[in-house]
Amino acid sequence: MVWARTRLLIWDYIFEPVKRIKINYVGPSPESYYKKTNELIRTVFNVPDAYVQEKEYSWEKGEEAEKFEIAWEVNKLLDMFSYITIEISLKGFVSKGQGRANIVMRPRLITEYPQDTVWQNSIVYEMLRRFWHKVFYHQRRMEFLNMGKELVVTFENSLKSHGEALREGKVME
Repeated sequence: MVWARTRLLIWDYIFEPVKRIKINYVGPSPESYYKKTNELIRTVFNVPDAYVQEKEYSWEKGEEAEKFEIAWEVNKLLDMFSYITIEISLKGFVSKGQGRANIVMRPRLITEYPQDTVWQNSIVYEMLRRFWHKVFYHQRRMEFLNMGKELVVTFENSLKSHGEALREGKVME
C-alpha cells in the first residue's frame, strides 16, 4: 500500500465481470464456518494478523436459535504499489444443530500510485508513469491477478470441502 494523501487507484476485480462470489450452505453446524473461515484466511492467503480486520461481529444467542453475522477485510501486500483486498462476509443461523450459512467474497487487485508532490502531479511524471506501467508493470499486475485467482479458488474450494465434511458428519479440525 502506498501511504500518500493523494493517489491514483487502479481497481481490477479478480474475476471480471463477477464482483462477488457466494457460497450457501444448509445443514448441520453452520456456526463452525466462523472458525474455519478465520483459519483459512490466514493459511490460504498467508497474511499476518495485522492485515486481517474483523470489521463486523454480531452473534445473537436466543433460547432456541443462534444468529451470526461477521465481516472481514483481508489485505495481501504484493509489492510497493499493488495489493489484493478481499472482503468476506459470513451470515447465518443455527437452530437445534441445523441451520444456514452464507459466505460472500469480494476480491480485488488494487494498484496505487502516489500523487502528493508537485513532481508527481506534473504531466511529464504522468507520461513516464504511464509508459512504465504499460511497458513494464502491466505484465506484473497480470501475474498478481492470476495469483489472486488461484488464492481465491483455493479458499473457496476449502470452504466447500468443509461444508461437505459437515454434511457427512466428518468434522475437519
